[in-house]
Amino acid sequence: MGSTMIPFTSDSCDGGYFRIASLNPNMGEWSVSVKILNCWSVSRGTGRELNMILGDEHFTQIQAVVRDELIDNYLSRLIIDEWVSIKNFDVSRVNSILRPVPHRFKIVFRSDTLVQSINMCSSRTYFNLTEFVSILSGIVNPNICVDVVGKIVNVRELVFVPSVKHSQGGYFELYFGLRDTECIHLECRLTGDLAVEFYDLWKHRSRNTVICIIKFVKLELSQEHRWRCTNVTGSTRIMLNPDLSITDEMHC
Repeated sequence: MGSTMIPFTSDSCDGGYFRIASLNPNMGEWSVSVKILNCWSVSRGTGRELNMILGDEHFTQIQAVVRDELIDNYLSRLIIDEWVSIKNFDVSRVNSILRPVPHRFKIVFRSDTLVQSINMCSSRTYFNLTEFVSILSGIVNPNICVDVVGKIVNVRELVFVPSVKHSQGGYFELYFGLRDTECIHLECRLTGDLAVEFYDLWKHRSRNTVICIIKFVKLELSQEHRWRCTNVTGSTRIMLNPDLSITDEMHC
């Protein structure tokens, strides 16, 4: 089945910048104004790849990739939470089964890609919050990462799981639950450095009630065939008791 391209219209462009929703491989000269929402490095064979999640003023998000040989040219200008303009880049299909955001295409930096810092007075927050009832019922696409928010409950002990597949002989693993405003419980599983980071923050919490936002998590089936969320190495981010309106009612 062929892909459906978003047609280009006058609404696809704002002030000389294209909306992320309009990006597709059919055109070669793009320019966008975006906020850098996330940035992480991924090993690719003997090299590495810099991945980002970018968001525009219309709350649309897209993945962006900087190849190994170009990373040093751009790293100092790619700062999380900063707004930048990006010009001269390719757009290609996301080929991996798991996508960090719903957009089917990604931005790919070239050697002539231009990145400039821009002043944007915007306090916009970017969340793809998904209802627990939708996750547990299985209607959410498990091939697209989501964001979840809830009150932390039932935190278990951090454990080290031996595994010959890991260079350090194993990995850390942590289970806990999130409870939403409807008292629906969602199991969460963290592994690796993020599990250690979360457990340390939990142990040193200053409040009894802790609200947690987890961004860019994937969904998986447990051994009991129940949907839960788990982290994606490098990309998943956690926020404990963030000062955001979306968490206010959970503190009540």
